[in-house]
Amino acid sequence: MTVSLVSVLTLAAAALLAAQAAAQSPAPPGATPSPPQPEATEAIEEVVVRGRRMSEVDADLRIHIQEFVEQIAAPAPGQGYARWNRRVCVGVHNLERTAAQYIVDRISGLAVDVGLAPGEPGCSPDVIVIFTIDGKQVATYMVENQPLLFRPGVGEGGMQLGRAALDEFAQSERAVRWWHVSMPVDARTGQRTARLPQDVGLPTVNVAGPSRIHNGIRDDMFYVIIIVDSKKLTGTTWEQLGDYLAVVALAQIDPKAGPAAFDSILNLFSNPAAYSGLTDWDRSYIRALYAFDQERQPQLQAHQVVSEMAKRERERSE
Repeated sequence: MTVSLVSVLTLAAAALLAAQAAAQSPAPPGATPSPPQPEATEAIEEVVVRGRRMSEVDADLRIHIQEFVEQIAAPAPGQGYARWNRRVCVGVHNLERTAAQYIVDRISGLAVDVGLAPGEPGCSPDVIVIFTIDGKQVATYMVENQPLLFRPGVGEGGMQLGRAALDEFAQSERAVRWWHVSMPVDARTGQRTARLPQDVGLPTVNVAGPSRIHNGIRDDMFYVIIIVDSKKLTGTTWEQLGDYLAVVALAQIDPKAGPAAFDSILNLFSNPAAYSGLTDWDRSYIRALYAFDQERQPQLQAHQVVSEMAKRERERSE
């Protein structure tokens, strides 16, 4: 990459500073007890129980999961679902040390849960979380002054969502905004297959043989920039925020997604009282994302993510 992420943060910071029954009375002494009265017969309502085949239940579950995945996933155009490969380093800036470490730990905790190694102290961050009092101003400044940071490839390059999405990133009024940059790489060698401006010649890809299922390429997360507007966090807790940031740090989430029909921390800013933190549904999705076969053709990957998530949901309900 031709720009230093640390220098970008320095540039931005310099520009913006930082039924109970009723009781009966007993009969008086010597009184003749009244004969028992017949009880009224109560009508019993008929209840009909209809069973469902497990195949029908499973089909409905898959439809529900597919709707969720289609709403929230936002891979680069023409590319597969990207994820971190083996490790991820998290950096949090413009936040008090203890609070910053808490955010790092929440994100790293979810990363460990899916098999990633967290970065050691002092590592060069791949996930860059910037807290500010004006997210829109910081985002606009960074996009205008460091365009290659957000669109590093030659052309669109299959690495990010494109110009229109970048404009939305800069101009949004959201409390949290993010920008993912991914990199298509040779699945066997790890060598990138997208060109950067400084590259000479065309990249090559080693493919084991012709296949309609596998193409020899996987998409790795390259880096993620997350900007948090601290003035718009009213009603949220550190646990909620940390888990929300963990999801958008580990998965390519559509910023415009509104998955209100699903039990997800991604609904945090529309209904903060409903979620204490990461939900089982969120965890199933992230685990599925980090379990599917990335070498599959992009058009086949969504189906496999749905299958992996459905398997985890069935296991959880047993």
